Amino acid sequence: MVDVTSTNFASLLPSVVEEAKSCCFLALDTEFTGLLADSAFRNNLFDDGPQRYHKLSANLRRFSVVQLGLALFTGVPDKNAYSVTSYNFYLRPHSCGSSDPIIACQTSSLEFLQRFNFDFNKWLYEGVPHMNCDEIDDLRGELTALFSGKKASYMSYEVERYFRSVGEWMVTAQDGETHSIGGVQDIHSQAMLLAALHTSFSELWATLQDGLVVVEKVSSSERARLEAEDPSRSQLIEAIIERNKGFTSLFQLLVQLNKPVVLHNGLLDLLLIYKQFHKRLPSSYDHFKSEVHQLFPFMYDTKFVAEELKYKYRDDIFVSRALSKTNLGDLTTALRGDLPVTYLPKLHHTPPDNKYTREGATLHEAGYDALLTGFCFLRMCHLSAMVQLPQMQHHRPLSPREHLSTLRQYANKIHLQRSAVPFMSLDGTDPRSKRPPWLVVQGRGRGVRASPGLVSAALAKYGQLDVQPLNNNSVLVATSSWRSVSEILANLSSEGPLKAQVYTRLRHSTLGRSVVWSSAVLSTGLCAWLVYRSFRKSSP
Repeated sequence: MVDVTSTNFASLLPSVVEEAKSCCFLALDTEFTGLLADSAFRNNLFDDGPQRYHKLSANLRRFSVVQLGLALFTGVPDKNAYSVTSYNFYLRPHSCGSSDPIIACQTSSLEFLQRFNFDFNKWLYEGVPHMNCDEIDDLRGELTALFSGKKASYMSYEVERYFRSVGEWMVTAQDGETHSIGGVQDIHSQAMLLAALHTSFSELWATLQDGLVVVEKVSSSERARLEAEDPSRSQLIEAIIERNKGFTSLFQLLVQLNKPVVLHNGLLDLLLIYKQFHKRLPSSYDHFKSEVHQLFPFMYDTKFVAEELKYKYRDDIFVSRALSKTNLGDLTTALRGDLPVTYLPKLHHTPPDNKYTREGATLHEAGYDALLTGFCFLRMCHLSAMVQLPQMQHHRPLSPREHLSTLRQYANKIHLQRSAVPFMSLDGTDPRSKRPPWLVVQGRGRGVRASPGLVSAALAKYGQLDVQPLNNNSVLVATSSWRSVSEILANLSSEGPLKAQVYTRLRHSTLGRSVVWSSAVLSTGLCAWLVYRSFRKSSP
């Protein structure tokens, strides 16, 4: 395991890239600054895929990933084993030009991070920068305007002081002499200083070298030659952007590799990763799914896989026990225990001695959670393959390709918690709801008004349910249990202040009632016209 910050990101990047190229699959996890911006965005049983997406995209608009875990799993040749390298990236956007992202922090989320020993100083002081493609395009356009002189550089007092010192140095400098400015370290200040130097002094040529602003005194002919080679300073602009891209450079490479990606209960992770490293979240749900599938053609959610295998092997006492709880901590504990299979692949950590292999490693550090996510995925691959064999003597070691093919039917399906549909299908149409029908609860008699609060309190004893107003005296109720529906209908059938019935669109929705009334009016009019015609024909 390696903590990755802005101080070691550049030096570690080549080795991360090489390991990613050779890995069989990778697992991701994130920690972020907030979970719920407003109670209106809370998950409920009425949500289908589009509704859940639009809620989350609005909810996560200002929240930010502060830590990203990346675990790379590689099959060991000629051995029933995998090697795994885990990286724990601290991430923080950096300002540059007018790009100045706002990060919203929810108190409960910060307290959660604190409880699990998140290093806030490392995040704030050493967080690796990142930008999405939209932000990169905006910054490129702004820098082009700055270096062409179409837009003025706004420098802080401190940066302006360095700007003046360069002018003083230039007076006595000879052609070919260079001057390094070590006091300006952040990329925003460097960009403003470089643009101002370029547009203000025709006898200077300013560049970025090893993270420092370096100025060279040049003759007019040399300046003309340099400008002919790079008239718009695009090379320097791209160098500035590269500094500010940070982790996005690695993300884009991971996309190019097309490796299988594993998450656990990963919808929030997926939306945050998309908006921070790819593009702004689109307004269209289908567009979002299509783009995610193009980025990662093979994506697995271990929460969804575990739920599906638990149902598939519900009659197998050992498998159903191992998968009885599907949160990451309990699932890991169960899959580390005794399983009814042999030839479980071993896991070798690189480096062998790190904080994730020692006692005391805890959940909710992104690097560790990514490691556990990949571990659970690998165990479920092997478990699923072996239990399909008729007898244990047929068990054998499996290759990485065989492990991955075992769960292929569960690819590109992201688990949806507390929703109308069980999962989001990234490569096709979402499934139809298997939940019980909605109920309409009304007040019995004119004196009783069925409000959401009253109905929630009255029906709380029937288990997990959500309510939302239908009209002034009716409330819609969604439950997760068919038994709850039966009990509510039975108990509210004949007594008490509330009554309930099964919701139907034709009968209870505004559109449905409009159609019914329109049909009734049309039928009445048609009948009247037919009677009138019949009467006229019979008249002398």
